[in-house]
Amino acid sequence: MERLRAWIRREAEVLGPEFLRVDSILNHQIDPAFIGLVGERLASVFTNSKANCILTAEAAGNIVAYELARRLNVRALYAKKGKAATMIRPIVRTVISPTKGTSTDLAISGDYLGPDARVIVVDDFLYQGVTSAALGDMVLEAGGTLVGFGFVIEKAFAQGRTHLDRFDVPIVSLASIASMDPQSGSIVFAEAEAFTEDGAFAEEGPITSFSGTEADE
Repeated sequence: MERLRAWIRREAEVLGPEFLRVDSILNHQIDPAFIGLVGERLASVFTNSKANCILTAEAAGNIVAYELARRLNVRALYAKKGKAATMIRPIVRTVISPTKGTSTDLAISGDYLGPDARVIVVDDFLYQGVTSAALGDMVLEAGGTLVGFGFVIEKAFAQGRTHLDRFDVPIVSLASIASMDPQSGSIVFAEAEAFTEDGAFAEEGPITSFSGTEADE
């Protein structure tokens, strides 16, 4: 994934050893070409997953969920912040933001998440994994099947995967960051699980190419 990594290096701003600003391309202003590449790569992993729903939490993950859902030709669903009075049979979890320290209720209507759902949970970042774990629990509470997790950027140093390992499903990050230096602005990428276009996971190694496709520019 050298193309995606280069894109992040070019556009991202390191604000601290744990904080990365990517709001010029991902979670404030949206770069359609960048999101298109994200959707293409995630779809190549999950193409044989038989997922029928892409789930995220409002709001930064919405565009990622939409793009993956569009490419897999399935529906996208996002957990709302707060429970609306009109929501039918809500499934609710309270999560505490690791960056803001505030608690937020996430709610999903039981009309849209049930036993027939095969769900991929996605988000822009995997940091501590708290929100994604809550979404995974909501899928299971609804009687659905959790297929996997997909993230654009993983802050591997925060060990967010430890919150998700208990689900025993694939955890995919397109760009895994080992460390960041706010003084130099440098970003060191970690190795992650490699995968092929048909969705089969390979041995541990950097995500650099996909079988049946041209190499990244």
